[in-house]
Amino acid sequence: MAGLRVGTWNIKGGRGARGLPVLFRRTKYLNRIAEIIKTLELKVVALQEVDVSTLRCGFLHQPGYLVERLSRLTGDDWTYLFAKTLTVQGGAYGNAIISAFPFDEVVRVPLDVPGQRVEKRLFLFARLLIPGGPPCGIGCFHLSVEGDGLRLQQVKRIKAALSGLSPPPPLILGGDLNGERSSAAYQEMLAGAFPLCDLGPSSGYSFTDRSGYRARIDFLYGKGALPLASGIVDSGGVSDHDLVWVECEV
Repeated sequence: MAGLRVGTWNIKGGRGARGLPVLFRRTKYLNRIAEIIKTLELKVVALQEVDVSTLRCGFLHQPGYLVERLSRLTGDDWTYLFAKTLTVQGGAYGNAIISAFPFDEVVRVPLDVPGQRVEKRLFLFARLLIPGGPPCGIGCFHLSVEGDGLRLQQVKRIKAALSGLSPPPPLILGGDLNGERSSAAYQEMLAGAFPLCDLGPSSGYSFTDRSGYRARIDFLYGKGALPLASGIVDSGGVSDHDLVWVECEV
C-alpha cells in the first residue's frame, strides 16, 4: 500500500479572508498557500473558489501559478486540473486539483438540478498515478449554499458518477460541503448507494465568517483508503476557510 497526504481548501480566490481584490498583490496569499502545502508535505490538494485570469485577481492564472511555485519549493513536478463553473470579470472561476503526481482519465460532472436556478456547480474527478503504488481516484467538489435539499441532490449525482467506475479504485474526495455533519448531504456521503468514509478529523472548525460564526463544512471522504493521521490548519487570514488534510494508505 502507498502512503498519500491529501488536503482540501477553499482558497477564496487567493484574496484573503475578506475577499478583497488583489490587483497589485496578486501572489501574496497564493505564496502563503504554497508554503503551507509544502510544510505539511501534501502531495494532492483539492481547491475550491479558484480564479483564472479574472480582473479581481490581477489576471493571474492561479492554479498555474501555484503548481509552478510548489515545483520550485518542493522539487516535485506539480501539475493541475481546473474545472470552470462561472465566467467572472473576464476570466474563469471554479474548482482545481493540484498534484505532485500526474493525472489520468479526467471526468467533469455537472451538478445542475433540473428546475433549480442557482449558481452552477461541478464535480471534478481524475485518476492519480502514484509511482510504486496503485492508481487512486481524486475528486473535488463545492456544493451549493442554497439549501440542504439541493446539496443532497448534488451528493447523489456525485455518488452516481463514482458508482459507475469499473472497477472502483481507491479514492479520496475533498471539498466544501456547505453543510455540517448533521446535514442530509453529509449523511448521504456516508450512506445510501456507494457509501464513503469521513477521513478527516472528528472535531474542529474549518470556516469562520465575518461575524465570528464558526462551522465545520469542509471534508475529506474516501473509499479503500485507510486514514493514519489528519488535521485542520488555521489559514492565518489566507482564506475564510481552513485547510483540512489527511494522511492515508491507499
